[in-house]
Amino acid sequence: MPLPFPYSARRSLDEREQLMESRQHGISGLIVLAGVILLVLVLFLASLLVLNPLMELYKLEQDRDQAQDEFRRAKAAETQAYNEFHWMMDPEYFEQVARDRANQAKAGETVIHRPAPERRPSSATPPPQPARN
Repeated sequence: MPLPFPYSARRSLDEREQLMESRQHGISGLIVLAGVILLVLVLFLASLLVLNPLMELYKLEQDRDQAQDEFRRAKAAETQAYNEFHWMMDPEYFEQVARDRANQAKAGETVIHRPAPERRPSSATPPPQPARN
């Protein structure tokens, strides 16, 4: 009965040593490959540990800048409201507003109104229609 292929012939000592060296070379190649894969995984995890906080820091800086801009706008609005409040408490300002808006005048004064300039309708817009009752 013939033996299967690898066992069909007896190998010499030199053939056995060559076979062993080729197997060891294959194993050492696998060890190197496993080491490279492990190194890549370690570098990937390290980059996640370093880059994640950096990205979070970048987002926080953007949020801070946005909050500072919003604060500046709110501060400007507050200053404007504060100034308007003090102007309204000023009797001269209140008198000026009453004269302009309510067409009031002091005794002996004459109110002169300048007519508003007429607006000519452009050719693209139709003329205004009279109101119907």
